[in-house]
Amino acid sequence: PPSRGRDNCRSEGRPVSTMAAAVASSPAAAEQLLASWRVVEAARTLRKWSIEGPPTNPRAAAGAVASELDIYVEEQQQEASELQTLRALASESARRAEALEAEASEARAELERRDDEERRLLTRLTVSMATRSAILQVGARHLQMEVEEGASRLEATRLEVERRDAQLQVQQHELTSLKQQHSALCLQVRESIPPVSVMCRVRPSESYGAKASANDQGGLVADSQEITVEDPSGRSRKFRMDRILDGGVSQEEVLGVAAPWVESFTRGGTACVLAYGATGSGKTYTLQGSDGCGTGPAEQRVLGLSHHALRRIIDGPGGGAVRLSILEVYCDQIRDLLALPQEGSPPALQCSRRDAQGRMVLEEVEVEVDSFAKAEEVLQRGYAARATDATLCNERSSRSHIVLTARSTTSDGQLVLVDLAGSENVHKSGADEGGKLLTEAKAINKSLSALADVVEAIAKRQAFVPYRNSRLTMLLEEILGQAKILLFVHVSPFGVDAPVTSHSLTFAGRVRSVDFGAQMLRKDQEQRLKSEHTRSMDANRRLESMIDQLRKELADLHKEKKEQKQQMAQLSEQLREQQREVTKEKELRSRLEAAGRGAESRGACADAGSGGAAGCGGSAVAPGQKPRTAPPTGVRRRVPTPHPGLNRPLRDTPRESPFAASIPAAAP
Repeated sequence: PPSRGRDNCRSEGRPVSTMAAAVASSPAAAEQLLASWRVVEAARTLRKWSIEGPPTNPRAAAGAVASELDIYVEEQQQEASELQTLRALASESARRAEALEAEASEARAELERRDDEERRLLTRLTVSMATRSAILQVGARHLQMEVEEGASRLEATRLEVERRDAQLQVQQHELTSLKQQHSALCLQVRESIPPVSVMCRVRPSESYGAKASANDQGGLVADSQEITVEDPSGRSRKFRMDRILDGGVSQEEVLGVAAPWVESFTRGGTACVLAYGATGSGKTYTLQGSDGCGTGPAEQRVLGLSHHALRRIIDGPGGGAVRLSILEVYCDQIRDLLALPQEGSPPALQCSRRDAQGRMVLEEVEVEVDSFAKAEEVLQRGYAARATDATLCNERSSRSHIVLTARSTTSDGQLVLVDLAGSENVHKSGADEGGKLLTEAKAINKSLSALADVVEAIAKRQAFVPYRNSRLTMLLEEILGQAKILLFVHVSPFGVDAPVTSHSLTFAGRVRSVDFGAQMLRKDQEQRLKSEHTRSMDANRRLESMIDQLRKELADLHKEKKEQKQQMAQLSEQLREQQREVTKEKELRSRLEAAGRGAESRGACADAGSGGAAGCGGSAVAPGQKPRTAPPTGVRRRVPTPHPGLNRPLRDTPRESPFAASIPAAAP
């Protein structure tokens, strides 16, 4: 009964309030108290029997007491078994705690070793980064100095370019002024050119080959403007010319002599150059060169006046495209040498048509060319179709007159080059035997006489000019009426040819004697203009050479400026790359310093611990501390298991520094 229980509790010296507090504290204490109460109740029952005697049913009462004691004995045995188990577990836990302590010690040693290694690595990396940063800074300073030096060089180059540009502009201004002066002088020279000019060219004796040794050399004496011809009988005659060209004059010098007439074409004027002389005196060589047909080797060819003049008016300053036509006067017929041949010979043109001004209208073929190469092809094609034949005086004698006309496509400029067939003595040429050669010789001499009559009539400003006496004069009617005329008379240097030479010079004298007074009046002015023209041409050439040199230097400066800009761009890119590397190095250095501070904090934490892993987040049991175990329970109480963290080996999971990945592998 409860009263007995309270009395017994009092008799044992344990108040009821203490027992109630023990029961309320934990279920295990309640079970232990219940087992003690059973033993006490059994002892009280036996004591009662000893005093009062056995109960009415002693066997049943003894059985109940025995049952209570059996239960108590079983519980005591179970508790002993559990106690033994707990002792074994405690021993195992102690051994495991010792193992964990050893592993924790090894882990702390490993951690300290790694911290030391990280400190050494951090120190080495810091030194390496400092060295590399110093190197990069020095390189950056060098690059900066190079960039500044390049900028200074670029600035100097720019100033030099500006100075050269200013100088070039001044030179161009001077060149423009000189060109204007040159144009004015050319205009004055063109205006000062007389209506008719006559120049004599002497064929060099060495050009005759074997014939030179068979002929005497003394029959011709010439100076700058006067030539003396002595015949075999000893009589001599003097002829005055505007200029005399000896045998040493080259084709380029002939072009220089005829330059005022050629230049008048580029200024919109009209000029006519005629080549006159006996057969074999060098007329065709002057106008067409050594091989006008273009059949000889290129290295043996010598270009004529027609080639040089066309090159000047097409490719020279102020030149451009021209229209070319080549006509031939053969046996008083006008034939087109650029048209397609008919029955093996060039087609003849009709001369009956006239325009409103009464000028003859021909339907000749005109070829427009814009380069000298194309013009040369046209010349070769036209000269190859010219009528030629062999005579006693010349193996390739021209049997017709050639009229080459060049008309400008942009102005009224017109240049006419006339290669007249040679006036010949039919007895010396072998044409007196009749036939084709005699017919051609008569037609040639007749047309030349008609030309002389026309030139004289024009020079004397006669009211009637006999143009229609010959097809040659009809063809040259428009040109002779408005062009400045230059006549090249060609003579032989041999005395045996003195009669023919005198005849040619007489014809030239008839032409030159016309309007002679006007020529005398213009002589001084022409000389002054020529000297001024020469000086201006020399100054022009010097300025052009200087401008070409300045242009080359300017191009070199522009090229150097471009290269310096490229070098500066490369240096700037290298400087930016170095700055990026320095920034990266600084970031890595700050991260490594932060890692070093973290490692030092971890080492301090490990040193502050009591030796176990619990001080730094571990779960190991400190030395001298008893393992925590659960109090004994009833029969159905499960055996407690150790904490999972105690079974995890530390060596299998070594701690890795969080900054290990950021450390370069190639760092010293």
